[in-house]
Amino acid sequence: MEYRSSEVKAGIFIVVSVIIFIAFLVVIAGMNAWDDKDVYLARFKYVGGIEKGSVVRYAGFEVGRVIDLALPPDQDTRVELKLEVKKRTPIRVDSRAFLTTIGLMGAFYIEISAGSDNAPLLKPGSLVRSDDVAGFAQMSGTMDAATAEATELLRRINALLNEENRKNISSMIASVSGLTATSSKDMKSIAANLNHLTQELDATVNSINRMLASNDSTISQSFESLQVMLEESRDMVSKLNTTVDNLNSAFVGNSASYNEIMRNLASLTQNLDQFSQTIKEQPWSLVRKNHPPERELQ
Repeated sequence: MEYRSSEVKAGIFIVVSVIIFIAFLVVIAGMNAWDDKDVYLARFKYVGGIEKGSVVRYAGFEVGRVIDLALPPDQDTRVELKLEVKKRTPIRVDSRAFLTTIGLMGAFYIEISAGSDNAPLLKPGSLVRSDDVAGFAQMSGTMDAATAEATELLRRINALLNEENRKNISSMIASVSGLTATSSKDMKSIAANLNHLTQELDATVNSINRMLASNDSTISQSFESLQVMLEESRDMVSKLNTTVDNLNSAFVGNSASYNEIMRNLASLTQNLDQFSQTIKEQPWSLVRKNHPPERELQ
């Protein structure tokens, strides 16, 4: 079968267009079939704006895509994302994955933090730690409630600042102003008295300083005399301690003699008691040698 040249040209044009279109799709999708990939997992409670093909960035640098979204096989209520990233991307065990956007209204993507330098690398296929960040849709309810509360607060403030309350506040301010004006003279008088008292205190302190300066030599001599007296007192105390020690030594050495003296004193005291008793009963014994004859009883 013979082909006309126009048909051959049309076929070549179609083949080249298909090749260019496929290359364009590969460039747009950001895929490179010759690059090795690693797959990691991440789980989030909310993945609004994330779909297959969403960008995955590592420390702000684009490293891959989201290739699948599914519910995990276990009882976890979070959504599991399968992340395909360039091989040798240094995802570490303390790296964190979270949802964010490019700018305020940009597309959502998955950001993975770099982690610390001394943390070990996370093995491919592992679950990356995830942080759930509330999206604008989730925060809208909270913002509506906050807006309602702010509106109610403004309404109450307006109700509080009605005409009567404004008059009362104005009257209060006027009273405070009048009281301040009335008390200003008293405050000036008090300040003047304080200044005068301060000047008198300064004069007193200066007088005391001059007196101390003039009597400096006398005070120094008194301190020297006191020091001499203290030294003499120390010497006296030392001598007294020596005397007491000597007395103690003498008492210990002559304790036997002291005991004998005490016994003799006790014996002497007993003899004196007997002598006193005899004198009381027989006082004539002092002048007679013999006892008077006893009288016979008739």
